[in-house]
Amino acid sequence: MDFSVEPEFQAKLDWMDVFIREEVEPLDLAFPGQAYRKLDDRLRKIVDPLKRQVRERGLWACHLGPELGGQGYGQLRLALMNELIGRSTWAPVIFGCQAPDTGNAEIIAMYGTAEQKERYLKPLLDGEVFSAYSMTEPQGGSDPRLFTMRAVRGEACTGRWASRRTRRWRGCGRRRR
Repeated sequence: MDFSVEPEFQAKLDWMDVFIREEVEPLDLAFPGQAYRKLDDRLRKIVDPLKRQVRERGLWACHLGPELGGQGYGQLRLALMNELIGRSTWAPVIFGCQAPDTGNAEIIAMYGTAEQKERYLKPLLDGEVFSAYSMTEPQGGSDPRLFTMRAVRGEACTGRWASRRTRRWRGCGRRRR
């Protein structure tokens, strides 16, 4: 397969390579394990200018289409970008493409109400908050026919809906708000 890109995009990749090596990878050593935590004032003074540089280069949240502030680069370009971004724990945060936020943003953008988009999508796309995911039934995977959880409404629940299944797996839940 041909992985070559036009010279203009190769220049962006070259910039990313240097930027990640010189500006972002040092954060992995200076602040290990803190990339996906709420930024305090000290870290915000370091991280926000890096995010600004990425935005100015048109490289912020590139997995998204232009209608959501991304570039809609497509799979080949994203693969080449992610090869570079994957070198650093901090790089996905700096480039606005950390999981599970990428998929959650796309879901809210497609299916969320206007209120949900304002409350959750905007801060998520701005890199101000992180999202999480929960899986109630690991045996089901992506096949909903294998789920056994039931949603019930009843007197015991004061007329509200409640799930009848114990949540077993949660990704990043203890750090998310």
